[in-house]
Amino acid sequence: MDLARDSLYCSEDLYSASRRNTMISKLIGATTVSLLFLFPGPALASPDPIIEELVSVNKTLGGRTVVYPKGTPEMRVYRVTLDPGAKIPLHTHPSPVVVYLQQGTLTNIRVVDGVEVFDTIEANSGFLEGSPQEPHYIINNGTKPAISIVTFASVEGMPNMIKVD
Repeated sequence: MDLARDSLYCSEDLYSASRRNTMISKLIGATTVSLLFLFPGPALASPDPIIEELVSVNKTLGGRTVVYPKGTPEMRVYRVTLDPGAKIPLHTHPSPVVVYLQQGTLTNIRVVDGVEVFDTIEANSGFLEGSPQEPHYIINNGTKPAISIVTFASVEGMPNMIKVD
């Protein structure tokens, strides 16, 4: 009978040891996961954002300072594509306008004291408009479409541009 009793105790000891090992493995796993959340390393790190300033200006192409209109603010952002030869007719802006040219080339022609003043705008650059004293028009004299992002710092109900005859 002692042999049967010893076998039984031996089986219980093996069962207890196996169960103890399983519990220790679970405890180590849980501790490791907890430490990863407390001390995130490169494996859990996210990449840093890439922030690039595209345009920073405080004067128009003609050297004038713009004035922000009074009223309820309204920001408007447009993508404008001008095919080769396309033209935006003579106009002014009643509010500040920032233009960032993504692709192509544009010619900005301002009328100053009856004389046309030309500025060539290349891709990856921008300019500020928004002075009522600077009527201007835009032409794509290039060979490929000119694509720009145009942001108006306007107010509710105000037009983006006013045509000049």
